Amino acid sequence: MLDAVVKKTVTTVEVDPRDLYCPTGIEVVPGARYRFEAEGKWKDAWITCGPEGWPGLLLEAWNRLPWRRVFLLCGTVGKNLQRAFPVGEGCEWTAPAEVAGWDDRQLYFFANDWPNKYDNNRPLPSEQGGPLRVTVTRLS
Repeated sequence: MLDAVVKKTVTTVEVDPRDLYCPTGIEVVPGARYRFEAEGKWKDAWITCGPEGWPGLLLEAWNRLPWRRVFLLCGTVGKNLQRAFPVGEGCEWTAPAEVAGWDDRQLYFFANDWPNKYDNNRPLPSEQGGPLRVTVTRLS
């Protein structure tokens, strides 16, 4: 019996920090391993930063992913914060087997911010270091 061959796929997504859930068009496969690599900048009110966000100390308590940096790039499967995980400049992540039973298996990205503060978030043009882009590579 032959083993199934997994084709390595690469997708680059521009993440808009105004979106609570920025869609990628990528349907996550249960048990698959992914690599995320992010670059570029975005703006939170008057603070410009990259995918690692900025340290907000006590402000971090009210972020969508609490006690993680403000404006940290995060991902989630479906529009469900219980499934959210930090990405930052990059990481590798394995999709849990439970994904198979979820109705929405799309990968979304978001800037880790207070839920009611997305109105002051801004993408940046290339001359200001933007936009923030994530390259998603399916490894297995």
